[in-house]
Amino acid sequence: MPQRPLVALLSGLALTSLAGCASLVPHDATSVAPAKQSQQALNRAADCCDTLAALPYRSLAVGESHSLTLDTQAPMHRFEDGASYFQAFELPRTRGPLTFKLTSTIANDQVFAPTVLILDEDFQPTQRVASDKFDYLSPNGFAGARLGATFDITPGPDAAYMVVYSNEAARQGTTQYESAEKVYARVRGLALPPGPDPIAEHTATGNVTLESESRETGGGLLTPILGTRSHADSVTETRTANVRDEQASVSSDNASAPDFDYRRMINAALKADDIELAMQLAERAEREGHSGTRAWLAERLRSVSP
Repeated sequence: MPQRPLVALLSGLALTSLAGCASLVPHDATSVAPAKQSQQALNRAADCCDTLAALPYRSLAVGESHSLTLDTQAPMHRFEDGASYFQAFELPRTRGPLTFKLTSTIANDQVFAPTVLILDEDFQPTQRVASDKFDYLSPNGFAGARLGATFDITPGPDAAYMVVYSNEAARQGTTQYESAEKVYARVRGLALPPGPDPIAEHTATGNVTLESESRETGGGLLTPILGTRSHADSVTETRTANVRDEQASVSSDNASAPDFDYRRMINAALKADDIELAMQLAERAEREGHSGTRAWLAERLRSVSP
């Protein structure tokens, strides 16, 4: 049987409310100041703290998701690699590694290119996830164009605090991304509009989402990003490969798999940002008699809508 096109799967899941591309545009897209104005405001801002130890740290619990607004209302500090608005956290005290996922929304041709600084219990820098470790992620499902990275940290004496900020070098860069018009055309199966993709400037302000989970519930990510290249890509590829292996295993069994098996595989596909695979699994589950799987997946996608 030929594979159904993505637009048909979207329709089957009642996700066709994309008219006008409203769901592809971040709700707070108008809150980001123009790049030049935001840089000027940063240059005029007063340093909140004399040392890294004096930064305002917030507690971070495992499993939480935080929407971080980096703008003129956020604290500013002059780090060793440049001034920046920032958000700072005290890492939870856990026995095992934690998986962190950061995404930075592209809006109005601008994006905040994050750097993540890890400090020890004496507030000394021990590790850094530089902005060039954040990869461009094209729009899928309800998520718009963004920069993203996934990495593991084991809290302890050498990793007690986390700071999310940007630096001067990152703000000199740009990111080319897919326009909302092209996304709409691609999802609808229409001809792509002509012209080059837009370019987002790296700015002093923006919006970042920070998610954390234990490694045991996060799919067993074993390789830290620090000191490696493009770990976020390898994590996604590994997760997606695992999901496809599970799907192949189910296909080799003529008996219908229990509903929770399909939902487990769909959850794994969603964690790998493979929305199309998740919808294909939902379609297969429905065909094999597991009614309600499409509606369940649609609700999951709505729940992660930015």
